[in-house]
Amino acid sequence: MERYARLVLSFAALLLALAPTALAGQADEAPLRIGVIDLDAAAFGSPAGQELAQQLTDFQQDLAAELQARQEAVRAVELRVAEADSLTVDEQRVLEREYQDALTAFQRYQQDKQEEATALQNDGRERIRAELAPVIEAIQAELDYDLILNATSPIIILFSERVDITQLVIDRLASESPGGS
Repeated sequence: MERYARLVLSFAALLLALAPTALAGQADEAPLRIGVIDLDAAAFGSPAGQELAQQLTDFQQDLAAELQARQEAVRAVELRVAEADSLTVDEQRVLEREYQDALTAFQRYQQDKQEEATALQNDGRERIRAELAPVIEAIQAELDYDLILNATSPIIILFSERVDITQLVIDRLASESPGGS
């Protein structure tokens, strides 16, 4: 909630800073131009976003298969421990240790893969940012926007479809990508 309050205050300060320009009413001054973009939609619609989505899907599918195989191996050891009544105490300890080692290895593998997934996501986000930033800046300069807001921000109440540049960004990204038209 504190973060939301800071966002609202920051937006209010921005509006107050822009108010004199927007309300100056001078005949030779153009009205304030505001663009709105759904950054999530532009990111997911971008070539880098689509590539990241495919990479994450492939990663999750491979991980699910590997986790299942590893989990079955742990269960096999667990079953051997459960059926170890006829073993000596030392043999039972060795088997229980084998089970603990298998379980620890499984958990370590899960943690390593979670870190790998996080790194993949972070690298993908950086590629998306690198792809989006120059396109948004070029559109801002080309269309002379004074302000571009993110449509998914919790502080936007209403915006006109006329100022939504999301599809323009997606189209520009697609046309500028090596596989684009």
